[in-house]
This record gives sequence, structure tokens and C-alpha cells, in this order.
Amino acid sequence: MQKMKRRMFIGMVLSAVLLTAACTAAEPVAPTADLNAIKTEAVKTAMAEMTVQAALTKPTETDVPATLTPLPTATLDTDAAQPAANDTANTGGSSGGSSGGSGGSSGTAIPTWTPVLFACEYVTQDPLDGPQTSGWNYDLKMTVRNTGTATWTRKDFYVEYWDDPDDDNDIKLSPGNIYKLPHDVAPYETAEILIDIQVPTTPITSPGWYSYWRIVSNNGDRFCQFYHNVTMSLTPVPTITPTPKN
Repeated sequence: MQKMKRRMFIGMVLSAVLLTAACTAAEPVAPTADLNAIKTEAVKTAMAEMTVQAALTKPTETDVPATLTPLPTATLDTDAAQPAANDTANTGGSSGGSSGGSGGSSGTAIPTWTPVLFACEYVTQDPLDGPQTSGWNYDLKMTVRNTGTATWTRKDFYVEYWDDPDDDNDIKLSPGNIYKLPHDVAPYETAEILIDIQVPTTPITSPGWYSYWRIVSNNGDRFCQFYHNVTMSLTPVPTITPTPKN
């Protein structure tokens, strides 16, 4: 009986061992992992994730407007020079002389205009400056406009010859020194001033003679200077006397 039990125990043990071996053989054995392959696959996976993340986080491209440079702020220089008053005795060229209005300043940044009492501007003259025949007499017609605020009254205003100390070729060229105005001249009206001119018989060449004139006001102010220039004297053309026929 004892032997029978021992044989049965040994048979059970053997059966258990065989069964365990069979289960172990049937279970597949995992292959040995390749470390380099694992590293390579990990790097590829990381790079793929970084690419996807960069695509998701990439900012949207928009047109950036050009930077606008602000314009400088305009400032007013209160110390800037204000318009100076015009000389009321300006010298004219071949077109005669004139005097304009004068500018003034109220002391503020905006200049104010101060009316000029006595002023004029050149309009025309006849004859124009140029050569004249020696000994020739003619009337110089100088037309000027009253650009001041005062009326030139004929009884109080007149034209006088003015000797310019800075001009060596200054000569009166007229038998008179003073000439009256043709009429009262209100502001913005014109006057045709007549002056007798007598060309000397002495020959003269360029620049010729200059005759300076100006207007004198009722209170003695002198303004509206102009001149006449005889650039050279020409020899008179001899008069041909016809020979009487027999």
C-alpha cells in the first residue's frame, strides 16, 4: 500500500513537471531588444512631435504697415525779423523810381501792416532812358501812382531836382529846379509829371548823364525819387537846305 502511494505521488509530480514544461515551451520567447533601433525611433518621434508643435504654434503672417514718420511740429519764431519799412525815396532805373508801403509790427508773432502816408510807384515814362541828340530840348513825362494814404495836393506838393552826391554823372539836364504837379492826386491815382529836359552840347558817352528828381510833401517830406538817364549824346544831323532852282 505504501509503495502504491509513493508511485502515485511520483506520477503526479512528473505530470506536473511535464505540464509546466509544455506551457513554458508553448509561450513565445521575446526577442532581445535592439538598443540603437530604440534610440533612433525615439529621436524620430521627438522630431515629429516638434514639427507638429511648431506648425501649431507658428504665428499667422500679416502685412506689417510701414512705419509713418511723424511730421515736425510747426513753431512760430517770435524773434524773427519783421518786414522792414520801405524807403520812401527809392531810386528807380530806366523805369523811374518809386516808394512802396512800409511794414510794421505790433510786437506779436503776427506782423501788422502800418499804412504809409507818402509813397508812390513807377508806371511809365516818355521818352525812355537812352541816347539823345546834343542840344536837344524835350519834355520828360514821368507817370507815377500815389500808393500812400495822403492826397498830393497841387498847391502843397511839388517836384524838385535832387543832386546825388554819390553820382559823379549827376546833372540837372533842366533849366528849372522845381515843377508843380498837374493836379491833386488821390491815393491810387496817377499823375503825369512834366520836366523840361535840355541835352548839353558837350559830347558824353556811356553811362551818360543822370538827372534825379523827387516829390516834396506839404510838411517837407521827400519821397518818390526817380531819375532820367541820357546814355550818350548824338551829333545833330545837319539840316540840308535845298538849292533854289534858276
